[in-house]
Amino acid sequence: MATGNRRKATKRELKILKVKEVLKKLEGINEEIRYKSCIEGKGFSTGLISFKPRRGSDPKQINHRDKDVVCHVLRGRGRLRINSRRFLLEPGTICHIPKGTSHDFAASRKGELILLYSLITTG
Repeated sequence: MATGNRRKATKRELKILKVKEVLKKLEGINEEIRYKSCIEGKGFSTGLISFKPRRGSDPKQINHRDKDVVCHVLRGRGRLRINSRRFLLEPGTICHIPKGTSHDFAASRKGELILLYSLITTG
């Protein structure tokens, strides 16, 4: 192979994580939400996020202007709210939230809601 055609090798590392172990390392954002980013790469990040039941409603929503959100419910029950629509969440549910969509999650009153999330830069 000619030297002009060689590509610079990029090192990628295999990561295998145990959900049980990552859950022990969640960092608090506030009293309701804890999270841990587990894997990051060019244009994406993946991790776990936990929501504890909260008292009352919270009208605040978040918005990722340049990132799609994909979530997989691992444990617990709760809801996803997009604008005024509410979607029930339970283990095994996967949801895709397009970039720029205001949303929020909440756990049910019965316990913690745990999601595997991916933030994917879409431009």
